[in-house]
Amino acid sequence: MSTAAQHPAPFELPMETVPQLRAALAGLASLGIETKLEEFEADLAKTPLHEYEALGDKYRTYVRNNTSPEAIEGLTMSAAESASQLRRKMEEAGR
Repeated sequence: MSTAAQHPAPFELPMETVPQLRAALAGLASLGIETKLEEFEADLAKTPLHEYEALGDKYRTYVRNNTSPEAIEGLTMSAAESASQLRRKMEEAGR
């Protein structure tokens, strides 16, 4: 059984302000995913104000792609679950 429900999902956090987006990026660390906080801060410092929306979209997409239900399930899947799923897929491919 997967433990995905036990982990807070950063994609469930609001990501409409810079502090909220920072918190969502930081939340990726609890899943063992690169947070990209340093890259975000560097981009934020050099991005013109009129381009902040595109910058926000870039990092919101990064958070969402790495915290989709499928990604969380894969990250929290036990070795036995992973091996079982791989066996099933290999059997299906062999048919």
